[in-house]
Amino acid sequence: MMKAARIHNYGGATAVRIDEIEVLPPNPGEVRIRVMAAGINNSDLQTTYGTYRGYGHQELPYILGQEAAGEVDAVGLGVKELVPGMRVVGRVRGAFAEMAFGLATELLPLADDVSFTLAASLPIAYLTAGMALIHKANVQPGEWVLIHPGSGGVGSAALQLAQLLGGRVIATAGNQAKVQRLLELGALQAIDYSHQDVVAEVRRITDNLGVQVALDGAGKVTFAHCLDAIANNGRIVSYGTTTGMDAALPLGKLLGRNATIYGIALWYNNDYQASLGTLRDLVIPAVAQGKIQPTIDEIVDLEGVSEALIKMENRDLIGKIIVVP
Repeated sequence: MMKAARIHNYGGATAVRIDEIEVLPPNPGEVRIRVMAAGINNSDLQTTYGTYRGYGHQELPYILGQEAAGEVDAVGLGVKELVPGMRVVGRVRGAFAEMAFGLATELLPLADDVSFTLAASLPIAYLTAGMALIHKANVQPGEWVLIHPGSGGVGSAALQLAQLLGGRVIATAGNQAKVQRLLELGALQAIDYSHQDVVAEVRRITDNLGVQVALDGAGKVTFAHCLDAIANNGRIVSYGTTTGMDAALPLGKLLGRNATIYGIALWYNNDYQASLGTLRDLVIPAVAQGKIQPTIDEIVDLEGVSEALIKMENRDLIGKIIVVP
């Protein structure tokens, strides 16, 4: 038997329950891992309301969590490259539990010099950031990059990755404490969108030229800002919808600036495998070398998952919350 954080109904973050359930064997092609740490994402929160379907859900109840780091406990039929005892990190199903399951093709070996806690913060945030910045926008050294907003898990990851790629980062947040943290993480400029005009500030910082790359992490409101702040021949990558899904697209602005817009859904993207390669070959080594410092807001146990999701809903965090079963 094992403990797992599950939802039995779509009642929001307070619907999370800690259950004792049977430990199942891995399916063919799968790996069962002993979870040492797991990352919480906005998609986990949306799942508690029934508004996110990226899990490949079946029936209620089911276990929350999509990313984890841990040790291989058992392997399914056909798995040869991963063996019990190996340290791994990657996408899994049922991460908020003592045991979780992942496809062997989506789990990466983890060296001893990267802790499970740090590793668990990487997959979704850095897969998204890598896909956006490298495999879509193709950020070049010296380019201005707007990360809007920049204080969440993906935003803080994108800030550090863009800096590693040589980009000049402008990041946004909703209060002065978060703005200060973004500057500490390496943003050249940070904007408090609670009382500053994001577009006007971007235009001032870039001598009215705009940014070459803009990451829209929240949808309706932030997408409009990104479109107004983009430079000629700029690229916008949209990956989130927390401020709304019905963003307007003024074609005059789009056409007049020869802008390119990418929308990404991580799991259903042709660049997913390439992004896994970026995580393995660039991000994890950079973490080991201290060039990237994952931003951990808080560490909780399974009983703390519900409160952590509420904290995320209130946007009262910087970076990632990690679950240690």
